[in-house]
Amino acid sequence: MSELGKLATLELGYQVEQFYYREARFMNQRQHRQWLESMVHEDIHYWLPITENRMLNDKRPEPTPEDGAIYNDNYGDLDDRIKRLETGLVWMEDPPSRIRHLISNVEVYHTDQEQQLSVYSNFHVYRNRRQRDETNLIGGREDVLVRDGDGFKILKRKINLDMRVVLDKNLYFFI
Repeated sequence: MSELGKLATLELGYQVEQFYYREARFMNQRQHRQWLESMVHEDIHYWLPITENRMLNDKRPEPTPEDGAIYNDNYGDLDDRIKRLETGLVWMEDPPSRIRHLISNVEVYHTDQEQQLSVYSNFHVYRNRRQRDETNLIGGREDVLVRDGDGFKILKRKINLDMRVVLDKNLYFFI
């Protein structure tokens, strides 16, 4: 996704933004099953790589999906996490976290695949649990969306956190 294709029209950009806002609402309202079944492609690659802070002259390659990752999930992995949440037995989510997903700076580009779009966006995920357990995750996402009828599904998601060390005790949520 490093090569930018042709910028999408305003109308298509608006449709993609609405897709992301609906996704954020599903996440905020803990409607994970609805999200998975209506917004995620069965061939999803959902990836949050572990990154390093490096000196400018350090030319080692960027992480790949074969390297260590916080999330490196396919559809079955996401489904398993949601099934576990649905049991009500995930102690780190009882009581449930209050989560707010904010999405901004959405850029939509055509790809050489007619049914796919490259989308870049920024996010801020605020999570609060109990009295003083707070997390602010800020970063960007690189997605590939595939057209699905009148809408879209997420085929690939790479999450880039703007922090070297994640201090949260619980990353049992979706970004």
